[in-house]
Amino acid sequence: MSADGLAAVGLVDNITQQIHSISSNPIGYGGQSDIYTGMWRSVHGERKVAIKVIRAPPTVSGLPRAVRREISVWKRILHPNIQDLCGVCEGFGPAPALVSPWYENGDINEYVRQRAADADIKTVKLKLLAGIATGLKFLHDLQIVHGDIKGGNVLISNDGVPRLCDFGLSRLLVEHSFSSTTNAGRGTVRWMAPELLLGEGDGARHSYASDIWACGCLIVEVWSCVRPFHTKTNDQQVILALSRHERPDRPSDMPDMIWHIVEACCSFELPLRPSPLHLLASISSGLAVQRVFLMITLNRPVDTAGSDLLSKIEAILRAADPQHTCGLYTLSDAELAKEVIRLLVTSSFTFAELSPPLHDTVLAWCLAKVGAGGLPLPPGVHESAGKSIELHEAAELRPLARLVECARPGLARYLMTQFASPALRSPLQLYTEVNSVAWLPDRMCVVAGCKDGNVRIIDVASGATLHKLVGHTELVNQVAVSPSGKLLASCSGDRSIRLWDAETGHAIGAPMIDHRHWVWSVAFSPDGRHIVSGSSDHTIRIWSTETCTTVLGPLRGHTTPVYSVAYSPDGSRIVSGSWDESVRVWNARTGDLILTLRGHTDYVRSVAYSPDGLRIVSGSDDCTVRIWDAKTGQPVGNPLEGHSNWVLSVSYSPDGTRIASGAEDQTIRIWDAATGTPIATLRGHTSAVFSVAFSPDGKHLASASEDGTVRIWDATDDWWRWDI
Repeated sequence: MSADGLAAVGLVDNITQQIHSISSNPIGYGGQSDIYTGMWRSVHGERKVAIKVIRAPPTVSGLPRAVRREISVWKRILHPNIQDLCGVCEGFGPAPALVSPWYENGDINEYVRQRAADADIKTVKLKLLAGIATGLKFLHDLQIVHGDIKGGNVLISNDGVPRLCDFGLSRLLVEHSFSSTTNAGRGTVRWMAPELLLGEGDGARHSYASDIWACGCLIVEVWSCVRPFHTKTNDQQVILALSRHERPDRPSDMPDMIWHIVEACCSFELPLRPSPLHLLASISSGLAVQRVFLMITLNRPVDTAGSDLLSKIEAILRAADPQHTCGLYTLSDAELAKEVIRLLVTSSFTFAELSPPLHDTVLAWCLAKVGAGGLPLPPGVHESAGKSIELHEAAELRPLARLVECARPGLARYLMTQFASPALRSPLQLYTEVNSVAWLPDRMCVVAGCKDGNVRIIDVASGATLHKLVGHTELVNQVAVSPSGKLLASCSGDRSIRLWDAETGHAIGAPMIDHRHWVWSVAFSPDGRHIVSGSSDHTIRIWSTETCTTVLGPLRGHTTPVYSVAYSPDGSRIVSGSWDESVRVWNARTGDLILTLRGHTDYVRSVAYSPDGLRIVSGSDDCTVRIWDAKTGQPVGNPLEGHSNWVLSVSYSPDGTRIASGAEDQTIRIWDAATGTPIATLRGHTSAVFSVAFSPDGKHLASASEDGTVRIWDATDDWWRWDI
């Protein structure tokens, strides 16, 4: 039959007159055809084309019928993953040649080899496999069996889309709609299903199921760049392996997720092989997980938390409806992130075994923030209102935060600050109210002053109490560490101040007892030779650490208890805070009053100098933190507002860039010292925070609380950083 004859019956256009510049020799060979290149003068302009010429002598009978069969299949197909048929061209032999677009990318194997060095090659491969599964689903929906699926029959378009081609073994199943087979067990051995190679007579028929087996072999070929049964050297060994019910060999670089798909496709039980829809769902799930992997790791090695989250996502996608899962294939990264978050939230309520590693409130919050729609709760399940927020380790939360960031840029930090815990370890349990905490400078130890009258030196790493300093007969209000780290000072409700050896925990000298009432606060001078104290007797005293006697004072001026005292960094001044709502600055050598700072409207509970001595910070029962000019006494900026109850302790970081405040509201707040901007709120204590102190290197923050614990916090930004 001529090309004109084919065109006349409406099969396909005869474009012989528009074809020119045909290659003199074939550029490729098939089992029954040769491939030439040429140019097609189409209505859309010049296009390079591939010309498939059937290789057979003119005397061969039935050849035109075979061509008609291939064209009858091909001409009905219009799909992005199926190679287009441009038309037919005559003059190459007894049968017309088939003309289709030429793609410089070549077949799928050549394309994958060219992109082997791509950082995201796994995603590239999964997208290609998803496209193949999509094309095969389209064919099977049209009752078409391809019959020869392999890498050489998958071309890659110029825009990187896989296209199934070569329908020489395909035919329509309309005539026998109850059947799912095509005639003859012809094909390429390493890709052929066992029922085709091992069957007898009419049993060796191509079918939907044999196409799926071939897809499994194609996945091996594409993923690992080896032929199916790559350990077998010839076709006879392949057939022998199939007779022993052996699947294609698993390449060493193939991950479990991909191998599970291959195992399903290459099942010896035909009914167990997946449909193209389920195959597409499995590949789409893999593609989604791979893309999410890149989102949550930022191209870094995956950590345990990231691996756990990926496992959960993979399980959810496997459990999802295949039709729905297939829809993930075409989503953008932002859309995919939103949909995965929606599935995570839903699963946290519906699949108890999938709940770890993150609490459902975190996931529900994510869903609300990315705007992916309402949460579809199962019947009888209600999200509890007012549920306390569960905090998570930052490392555990970061993978989800990165996913949230992809769905909506800017949300990751809010997720981290709301749900990540800045705590560096579990609380140090002292089982008595802890009124004060300070750091030893040369080791990771803190000193705690407690309500039971004892001072404890605690190893931060182990939580062990190294020394318990016994001597006070009432609660210890404050502890201080000398600049050298060799001495400790403590003051108490028993009116005394005591010195201790920081190494041994032994008492040094006699108790200092000149105050007539409770001593609330003590601080060392920068040279370590003196101690300043503030008392409920409204006075301030300066003591010698050598003689344990008063060397200056009492300094009078406050009209109510002096609750906090501190030395300036150069040792020339002392600042004090009192229940009389004032902050006062004194000459440390003469005891003269230099400045009175007014602005607070309630008790001043805590005062501290900045490391450069230019600023003073104070905390008050009026719920504010104030910053003052240390030379003029004038307020710097507006009061720092945020606490909802008394501010009981304030402290500057060693570099002077941050201020920490602890309050009756059970929180610690971190502020930018230059601007007063709130940086973070640290939550975890279950009662008032009495004391806060930065470690000497500024990386950690210790807090003491009425709840009987000392907590150690990350004082850097790392705990809320999602991108590290």
